[in-house]
Amino acid sequence: MHSVARVSDEVRDREQAAPLPPRALALRAGVPDPADVIASYRAVGRDSRTTILQLLGSDGVAFSFEGARVLDFGCGSGKVMRHFLPEAEVCELWGCDIDARSVDWINAELDPPLHAFTNREAPPLEQPSESFDLVWSVSVFTHLTDHWAGWLAELHRVLRPGGLAIISFLGGAMYEVWTGASWDPDRIGMTVLDHGQDWELGGPTVFHSPWWLREHWGRAFEIVQMREGSAPREHGLVLLRSRSDVEVTPALLERIDPAREPREVAALRQQVRLLQGESARLRAQRDALARADARRLPRRVAGRLGQIRRRH
Repeated sequence: MHSVARVSDEVRDREQAAPLPPRALALRAGVPDPADVIASYRAVGRDSRTTILQLLGSDGVAFSFEGARVLDFGCGSGKVMRHFLPEAEVCELWGCDIDARSVDWINAELDPPLHAFTNREAPPLEQPSESFDLVWSVSVFTHLTDHWAGWLAELHRVLRPGGLAIISFLGGAMYEVWTGASWDPDRIGMTVLDHGQDWELGGPTVFHSPWWLREHWGRAFEIVQMREGSAPREHGLVLLRSRSDVEVTPALLERIDPAREPREVAALRQQVRLLQGESARLRAQRDALARADARRLPRRVAGRLGQIRRRH
């Protein structure tokens, strides 16, 4: 039996010997320290491995990589996968991402034993139903807005009954750093900031309250364990077990039931207030740019007239 725990020396040596992605691909995967991109990239992946293995070692969880099919949903250029190279020798370890450059790099440099494929911005995945034993997704649902329910339903589809998912989320530890406001989980629910922001600029940012995850994600999965981040900027993580007693659809996951969970209404009102604040800031920026352009216009016209006079 190939256990969850592996000898740390083997893991470290394999990761250090593996090719590293170009700086641009590592940066795109998200790193906390852009001043030292590669070191930060490796550290985040190493810490993610540690946390994933801790969750898989939770009470009541029996998981072995031996013979398993595993998916890193939103793998980037393999930031987390590269720290599971020993496990990839005894299981099928796949990654998927919307960025074709990252996927191509993995398949060129780390296959075998890692494998990767591209996915679109919206579901589905080109994988059979009930084909994976474990899915992890780090720093993905922290950015998904319009398609979050579709993707969660899709992960449920590709997991075998009783299969496990480990997904990161942003809670109070990041909210207070990001917004400068106090964290009030009763008013957050699922809160989106910078909706529509380009992915090259980091995309939108999504925060989740634990009660909201239990209410919505719990319709498709048994929540085995939830860890809220405590250190500043720390992600939370939730360990899920796929439920087989319900037909999971995006509509099921999105449904709001204030009679069952009255905090839903307060969370929606807070989202509206935050959107109004973002709108006001964007209008102010637009107006400032318009005023600056208006001040420059007379100088540009005068300069152009001067050029015309000198020609004649």
